[in-house]
Amino acid sequence: MEKDLLDYLRQALPDMLTLLEQLVRLESLSADKAAVDRLGRFLAQALREAAAEVTFFPQTQTGDHVMGVWNRGAGSPITMLLHHDTVHPLGSFAARFRVEGERMYGPGVLDMKAGHVIALFAVRALQALNALPRREIRFLSTSDEEIGSHTSRQLIMEMARGASLVMVMEPALPDGRLKSSRRAVGDFTVIARGRAAHAGGNHEHGINAIQEMAHHILRIQALTDYARGVATTVSEIRGGTARNVVPDYCEIHVDARATHAEDAERVAQALLGLQPVLPGASLEVRGRFERPAMECNAERLRIFERLKAIAAPIVALQHGPSGAGSDAAFAAALAPTMDGLGAVGDGLHTADEHILIPSLVERAAMNALFLLRW
Repeated sequence: MEKDLLDYLRQALPDMLTLLEQLVRLESLSADKAAVDRLGRFLAQALREAAAEVTFFPQTQTGDHVMGVWNRGAGSPITMLLHHDTVHPLGSFAARFRVEGERMYGPGVLDMKAGHVIALFAVRALQALNALPRREIRFLSTSDEEIGSHTSRQLIMEMARGASLVMVMEPALPDGRLKSSRRAVGDFTVIARGRAAHAGGNHEHGINAIQEMAHHILRIQALTDYARGVATTVSEIRGGTARNVVPDYCEIHVDARATHAEDAERVAQALLGLQPVLPGASLEVRGRFERPAMECNAERLRIFERLKAIAAPIVALQHGPSGAGSDAAFAAALAPTMDGLGAVGDGLHTADEHILIPSLVERAAMNALFLLRW
């Protein structure tokens, strides 16, 4: 079976590359619903051509979510989890798309349009070999992963609940390892308010909101603990109205990451518990950890070892941590889940984002085996 899969997919590689270029050309910045929906309709047609039953999940503010299903109601289901939105501004394709040797560059090519091609051709290869298992296979592609998965979270959890495996088609680590852990991701806003005054003639009556915020910026940054996988970043700051006015307002954004759930809780409590320092100043903190951590625990290692054994005839799998968050964390609490099953490459979210073209064949064959033998 392994040789037959590889032979089919090597012959299909030109078709895989053609489809991938079409997906990348259909740019899909998360904030542009019309663009994301154009890509969603294209995906739906590709799924129908592969004999999937297609369902749309309409949204008002974000793009619609799309799902293809094979063998509905049969056997123990497997959910392949993807997203078709990207971070790249519209117009990036013309400047960035190119093929150089064994690399294809382009906006969203790695994160994660190559994952769509790999998942779709894993199914198509099994169909061509009359080996598609009699189990329900779900291909769920959401539209808002890059902006927090606010409209897709419940759907992801619904499609994970009861699944025998959730295959997250995010890119692998740059060296090809699967992603066996994901950090919790928090999004917080801190607002300091003071009292405005003329910086020269009435300085003593002012309460400087930027000065107030300075105390908290240092405290927030000090929550970082690399040994425990905690990172806090004051990533944006805004305040003041004029150069000769004591500012009465300052606002910061805080990005928080934690490898372990207890650390996420500790960081959240520290941020939400900040208190004013300057007399007369006030402080407002809002936000939360929007994505939980997916930890590399004993269960995750058992899942990895089983996948490693299945894939052994094609690739020698290894695993490692990812500092970013993903939708895998929503599924991991409900079903056996593994992340990083997509393409191998590097530069995600940058102008140099690219895939290694040979990884399309290897990863499609690997994922076909997971569908067949899990």
